[in-house]
Amino acid sequence: MDLARRNSSWKPAGQIIRIVTYLLLCHLTSLPAAVTGAPQNKNNAAGSILTMAADDLIQPSASWLLDRSKQSGSWGVDTPRALLALLRVSADRSAATTTVNWDANSVQGLILRQEFDIQLLLFLLRNQGSTPQQEQANTLEPSRSLFALTLTAMCRNPRDFYGHDILAPIMALEEDHDGALLQPFTFAFNAMAVCAGGGHLKRRHVVKLLESINQSPVQTHSIDLLAMVVLATSCLYESSPKYRHLQNFLEQPLKMIAAQQQPDGSFDHNIATTALAIQALKIPGQLLNEQQQTSSKPISLPAWRPDLTVDWLRSQQKSDGSFGDLFTTSEVLLALATQPGYGFLYSQCSNLNQTAQLNTTTTESPPTIPSTIPSAGPLGGDPSQKIRFTYIIWIGQNRSEIHAIQLTIPVNSSFYEAMKIAAEADPHFEFSASIWPNGHYIHTIGGHRDQYIGFHFWLLFRMPFMPDPANPPSVVAPHYVAPAGVDDLYPQNGEYFLFWYKDV
Repeated sequence: MDLARRNSSWKPAGQIIRIVTYLLLCHLTSLPAAVTGAPQNKNNAAGSILTMAADDLIQPSASWLLDRSKQSGSWGVDTPRALLALLRVSADRSAATTTVNWDANSVQGLILRQEFDIQLLLFLLRNQGSTPQQEQANTLEPSRSLFALTLTAMCRNPRDFYGHDILAPIMALEEDHDGALLQPFTFAFNAMAVCAGGGHLKRRHVVKLLESINQSPVQTHSIDLLAMVVLATSCLYESSPKYRHLQNFLEQPLKMIAAQQQPDGSFDHNIATTALAIQALKIPGQLLNEQQQTSSKPISLPAWRPDLTVDWLRSQQKSDGSFGDLFTTSEVLLALATQPGYGFLYSQCSNLNQTAQLNTTTTESPPTIPSTIPSAGPLGGDPSQKIRFTYIIWIGQNRSEIHAIQLTIPVNSSFYEAMKIAAEADPHFEFSASIWPNGHYIHTIGGHRDQYIGFHFWLLFRMPFMPDPANPPSVVAPHYVAPAGVDDLYPQNGEYFLFWYKDV
């Protein structure tokens, strides 16, 4: 997909508007996309037992969520949370305990995932030019962290969403819009989202996370805060061996959570708080098998009564299957999922998911820049009336194919005209385009066509240097995304134009 055609006066906004328009067009015409390789935690015995006990709660709640989306066409601003809940509760469809009658690969599943893309793109558009503090101040829409978690649950890279790094601004946010430090709960939730998505947490962030439960007595005994710190800390523990020492920081808050279970089985007599406590209290069981295999000291299992908790939740469920509202119902589903509701990592996505949808994406090392690059274009004439530049094609997320050609074109020729010269010289550069009101839309190059199924599109970059396959521009230099469409770009001497067929 030529995602580069944007309004030059407001480049990112124009790009987002065009992508949203494209997704809306796809909304009723696309076939279902395969969602495979969802993040899995193999040590999920605790989750399986709890899910079996709550089996009769899960399907009615999931059905209620789906009915809500059908009634209004979507969940609106609640889309990321509701979709995350359905993705996690149906993550292990092969398990005997899974009773959710929903398939992310169905037509409805595709439409809901397209709705998620639209909501996230609109979020980016609304917050274009805002500081992280201003963005955080808007409590009427989902947080960037929640969007990032849902992307991760779909095994889509949150650091490369249509060229946008969703994670980067999150940990830059340590103060709110009034200059006060973020609430510890919000900071812990942000840290968990960055960890799950494969982002980097600095040492001071980890220290701040652990210190957040050593504040005033009121905060120390907040179940919500304790649970979120446990979830974020366990994410770090799972993410890298360098965080194995964090096990020592898990036991105390887990004991404090368990000690606050009420005689009726609830936590704080609140459904959402109880759901969050369940997620935290499942952590020791999920880590137990791994710790036994590594001969490390197993984490102590907190003393609590999950059977009483499930019975209490059962007494709170409405006759329609919900728990009162979309937020609370989604939180309960996340808590009762066999797979961890919030506790998953992008690195746990299977390699199959990264390769099956596009056979040109491989796990091999990316190739190097071609040593010799052929040339094409008219010869002779006044050199001052000629432009020489390089046109490159990358195929696949891992750049499994690279083709390059040096083009000579008349001055004031558009990139579209140059593409036609390249297509005549080399079949790898043959392309197809459709005509939009603002020009040609490139949808196929070298036989590789845009696919909303799998999110594979053509992304155009305009750069002053040869792009390095080992350091792709969408990661190190996203500002090189071309500022206009192929009809409105006029190459200059020595420039490099890269069309990359990639997973966005």
